[in-house]
Amino acid sequence: MSKEKKSSRSYRLKENKRKTSIISSIGLIFILGIMINYFNKNCIYNDKIAKNIYIENVDVSNMTKEEAIKVVDENISPRDINLLYEDKSYKISPNDIDLTYDTKNVIDKAYNYTKTDSYIENIKRYLSLRKDKKEFNINSNYNEAKLSEKIQNISKDINVDMINAKVYISNYGGISTSPSTIGKELDIANTKDVILNNIKNKNYSDINLKVNIKKPHVKTEDAKSVNTLLGEFTTKFSTSLTGRVQNIRVAGNKSSDVLLMPGEEYSYNEYTGVRNKANGYKDAPVIINGKLEDGLGGGVCQVSTTLYNAVLESGLKLISITNHSLLSTYVPIGRDAMVNDGGTDFRFKNQYNHPVYVKTVVGNGTLTCRIYGNDSDKKI
Repeated sequence: MSKEKKSSRSYRLKENKRKTSIISSIGLIFILGIMINYFNKNCIYNDKIAKNIYIENVDVSNMTKEEAIKVVDENISPRDINLLYEDKSYKISPNDIDLTYDTKNVIDKAYNYTKTDSYIENIKRYLSLRKDKKEFNINSNYNEAKLSEKIQNISKDINVDMINAKVYISNYGGISTSPSTIGKELDIANTKDVILNNIKNKNYSDINLKVNIKKPHVKTEDAKSVNTLLGEFTTKFSTSLTGRVQNIRVAGNKSSDVLLMPGEEYSYNEYTGVRNKANGYKDAPVIINGKLEDGLGGGVCQVSTTLYNAVLESGLKLISITNHSLLSTYVPIGRDAMVNDGGTDFRFKNQYNHPVYVKTVVGNGTLTCRIYGNDSDKKI
């Protein structure tokens, strides 16, 4: 065979191979195009949410937006918040606090998860969903001011002011009492925190309210235990010195009607206050550096002295006592109690297991201090 014929035949074979290759490539591109178009239309750019996507643990795979909204609303929607305390119950409805969920926005995000980024990124996300699920969370919206107002209204129904029991003793020795009341106060901060946490977690189980209990310092039984006179003492004073009479009356009133619980101390200066005109005291003879001189508050020491002697009669424990530098005319020697604003005070303590009550009565020229308590503490 001639060289020309061989060359012509080889050329035709190569040309046929080239045409076959081109036709195959075109076919592959065509098939690939069909596959990509099918993939895009049915897997990514369709009208459904991709597979393995969840909203708050609700599977919305392969759902349209409308289908997803219906399913999510059936499983997750704002509900009444029920609050419980003892035998009372309170309800906060979603409308009360404008509580809503951004369900539609979240479903839009779930729907667009494989549709709105770059094509390559959309494919990556789609493929990742074949092994890992994607979960979207719903946000809650509410009116905080309205929630605070609802909690405040609930607190008004629960709260009870703590009231100490009281003892009332007349100038003639009649004893009466008023009962104590245990205080209750809704823990508003805790209540709000629990409600907000439950709203965030879509948890609508009943909430047991935290209420702080305030126990009275003086209970009813404490007040009722004051049932007898433990000790008393009376001194006399001249009614001609009006300034001194005024000071005795003021100091007597200020130091009277005091309930002293077990273990508590009584400070005369604390109750009677600084001897000045603002507190109602006037000028009257007072012992200064061993001499009688006019000064504010003259006469208050007769009240402290009379009280001191009543305390001695009742058996209460003395804490601080100082005698005058001059003898007192209204009590025996050594039975007086000097006080002043410089720090000298008359103090005693209730060492009994029951309360004691200090009562001072200022009459026409007489001053009587009485200590009341429980009959089991009375000195024989």
